[in-house]
Amino acid sequence: MHSLSKSIERANSASRLAIIAEYKRRSPSGLSSSISLHDYINIVRWRATGISILTEELYFEGSYKDLVYATSMLSIPVLMKDFIVCEKQIETAYSLGADAILLVASILSDKELEKLYEFANSLGLEVVVEVHEESDLEKALTLAPKIIGVNARNLKTLEVSIEKAARVLEKVPKRCIRVAESGIESLRDIQLLVKSGANACLIGTTLMRNPLKIFELADAPWVQHST
Repeated sequence: MHSLSKSIERANSASRLAIIAEYKRRSPSGLSSSISLHDYINIVRWRATGISILTEELYFEGSYKDLVYATSMLSIPVLMKDFIVCEKQIETAYSLGADAILLVASILSDKELEKLYEFANSLGLEVVVEVHEESDLEKALTLAPKIIGVNARNLKTLEVSIEKAARVLEKVPKRCIRVAESGIESLRDIQLLVKSGANACLIGTTLMRNPLKIFELADAPWVQHST
């Protein structure tokens, strides 16, 4: 298995921002892309620290076949991204070769989050615990997680606020690896998020529309901040 946390740390030690490139065909926010997974991977793999694969079918037209293809093709960490609510989904991620999964704190109770987090760890999977609000962060930190994802998109309204995400990032303890997610379109966005403590950026829509943009965004410098 490949370690997402170590891959991010290696990028940061070289003063580089880690980019997790996400593959999804559609999204409720309006994305509709026809680029094949094969073509996408062949472009972004040269600069990506990891790859996120959306397996959710209804809203993102994802599939487990995409996950299988990505894990068989890549030698960098693969994150299975879905709305995970049960152990069976985690078992599937493990059996199909994923290196990490994502758990959304806001859709799980405290007990559910803890149970799924511990189950994933028991299989050797890394977990990105995703938060949207400071209240989510308080819940997530009870797990002492290695990786926290801060999502700039409001799940109910779909509105994006990079500034709000930056404020939440500043509250995440330095001991955690901090991943900024959603709505990242430019170097300016990245600069704000890095200044607020981001170690990595998970970028989907922007790269789905133009995968070549990873060569520009991956050049953003990274420096450790005191937050």
